[in-house]
Amino acid sequence: MDENKNETNNVTSKEEDIQSQNSINENTNESNVGSTTTNNETQVNSEPKQNTSSNINLKKEASEAKNFFSNFFKSPFSEFKKIVSKPKDFLKIAIIVFVIWVIAKIIQSIIGIVDNYHYSPYYPFVSFIRDSFESLFSIIGAILIPTISVALLAVIIYLIAKDKKKNYLTVLTSVILAKIPMILASIVGILSFINTSVSNITSSFSGLCSVISTILVYFAIKALYNEEDDNKVAKTFLITMAIYYVIALVLKFFNVYI
Repeated sequence: MDENKNETNNVTSKEEDIQSQNSINENTNESNVGSTTTNNETQVNSEPKQNTSSNINLKKEASEAKNFFSNFFKSPFSEFKKIVSKPKDFLKIAIIVFVIWVIAKIIQSIIGIVDNYHYSPYYPFVSFIRDSFESLFSIIGAILIPTISVALLAVIIYLIAKDKKKNYLTVLTSVILAKIPMILASIVGILSFINTSVSNITSSFSGLCSVISTILVYFAIKALYNEEDDNKVAKTFLITMAIYYVIALVLKFFNVYI
């Protein structure tokens, strides 16, 4: 009898253990489901917040860019002082401006190639290969020339002003933004292929933009040097531009026109 009671008690204990384990598993599953649901709800709720944050940042950047361009020609020295003090805030604008410049130069190059292209069944194959290579180098030059132009001027300014503790990226950002008039000239220059009259207008506009850009380089140098004495700034500016144009003259012997 005692043995039967013991067996009955063991069976009952096992059944209770099984029920207890099942209860724990059910609670664990419910907890996992609840956790998964909470995570999903958190992800869903966080997505609108991220989109809202991105929209706010875009609006802020657009507003800052608008203010920069509206004030750039009104008070260039003040804007260059802002660029020098916080170059990272203006780096994105400089990159966008430079990319637009390169694209405008590439479009000019492609239009020039198409405008000068002539096909004939009697067109010598050797001449075709030669002209194709010239066209390719023309497009490569459209990319390299703006790059060489700003990089060279930035290097000269950086080397002369190396004791002023301005890093090269700050100098390069300032130089690119000083070239904004030249970028406008490149965009307008696309119209020069319409006819000779338009070409004369765009050529004159390009000359004006070149003068304005040179003046802006002066203000950039003044801000980079943090120099209030205009005589010292003018002397440094003349030395900088003299070195730049001497190197540009040498590059012309290699058919590189900056």
